[in-house]
Amino acid sequence: MTQTPATLEEVARAADIQIMWCQQNGAPFTAQVLQAIRENLTSGGTLARLMTPWPGNPLADALLLRATGALHFMVRIGKAPDLAAYYPGHGDKPWDAGAGRAIEDAVVAHLALVKDTLSRPPQTNETGRSAVLMPGYAEIARRTGLPLSILEIGASAGLNLLWDRFAYRYGDRFVGDTNASVVINAEWRGTWCNVEHLPRVVAKRGCDRTPFDLSAPGAADRLIAYVWPEQKERLVRIEAAIALAQGEKPSLEKADAGDWLERQLASQVPGAATVIAHTIVWQYIARETREKIEALLKSTGDRATEAAPLAWLTLEQYAPDQFPEVRLTLWPGGQTQKIATAHPHGAWIEWLL
Repeated sequence: MTQTPATLEEVARAADIQIMWCQQNGAPFTAQVLQAIRENLTSGGTLARLMTPWPGNPLADALLLRATGALHFMVRIGKAPDLAAYYPGHGDKPWDAGAGRAIEDAVVAHLALVKDTLSRPPQTNETGRSAVLMPGYAEIARRTGLPLSILEIGASAGLNLLWDRFAYRYGDRFVGDTNASVVINAEWRGTWCNVEHLPRVVAKRGCDRTPFDLSAPGAADRLIAYVWPEQKERLVRIEAAIALAQGEKPSLEKADAGDWLERQLASQVPGAATVIAHTIVWQYIARETREKIEALLKSTGDRATEAAPLAWLTLEQYAPDQFPEVRLTLWPGGQTQKIATAHPHGAWIEWLL
């Protein structure tokens, strides 16, 4: 059934929710940007024409974050100098009414860029989420006694395929190489999972409908633009991860997730636990593709053995007013467990096992 397009009022309500989330998650500057976007919408600015009516769910589609990404990208590549004067790391002008005018002027001057950015889901490729999935990977390795073969869908630029090259600090606990170029700090809540070493990975591949080629001009800036500009630790971390990925070139394929998984699962790596992983992407995948993936995993899982197990490890937000959950399904058996809840950017993880 075709969804009724979202009205201006519905998009404005989605903006209010996103503003609240930013205020609660250490992003006061981005909350100001979102408030200015909301005012542009409700006052008949250019963004109202571009963003309404919206042919989907504006909250699930992260429409407002697409808009903030477009503005941050223009700032980063020097196309909006008046707006850049307000942005952390680019200027120090206090936020005032002129910022709203600068947003409107930037959108009008670069309509094609804004339309293009609004047409695609945001791809933060947030490396902090690796700190949430890593204990899940370790749990799979512990239960199966095998190394891991990783298949990530919605992999964006493939930064989180490099999770075994990162190091992790959870309070006074450190896991990984002390010389790692990317170190992720996360608060640990709950009983410690007893991980002392990163599990061994023998293969890792990913797919995305629109993967980022980090060698392309402007690609790194476009990816970084989805990171909230006032959060310096995230910016430093993603820049380090991008530098690592540009050297290691993770295996990425432009493909539909269902079709890609079907091909990958037809020839699994022997002697390894095959792990399908994804983070904050399920909401962007078409229902038909989600159903295909679920059926494919069930049929493949039904054939799994102790020597060739299959796992499904996810970090997804199942309701807009709830924190994301980490879920693990392991075959043989096929039982799904909620093993953790977490901050959407990996700032903290609450372990439930």
